[in-house]
Amino acid sequence: MKKIAILSCQMIRGQNLCPADTRCFIALSRKEGEFERYKNEEVCLLGIINCGGCEGNRNRAICSLVLLKRELSAFKENIDALHIGTCIMKFCPRKDDIIAAVKEKAGIEVVEGTHKYAPPTIFGN
Repeated sequence: MKKIAILSCQMIRGQNLCPADTRCFIALSRKEGEFERYKNEEVCLLGIINCGGCEGNRNRAICSLVLLKRELSAFKENIDALHIGTCIMKFCPRKDDIIAAVKEKAGIEVVEGTHKYAPPTIFGN
């Protein structure tokens, strides 16, 4: 079984702009978007952590990973892959810096993206 976590945007989650992380959960359950890679295996989401906020820097995302690792260690669990949320991939001006730091420090597979449900336009069809 593949065990994963998602790194999401603190601002988007905090302001409830993606209520209950629904898009990530639906994509995972349907194995769509970047979760399609797990179509032939079981997958378990062990956590969703945030980037540390817009006022922060790459170190705050790394701190979130460290805290997740510590929490999972208490249950003798670990993750095999970390997905960078679509919220970061599509909307974060610091995404390149965050992704580089995470790839440097994570020591596991880092997947850029979660779902493909972000609409290309607001009012267009």
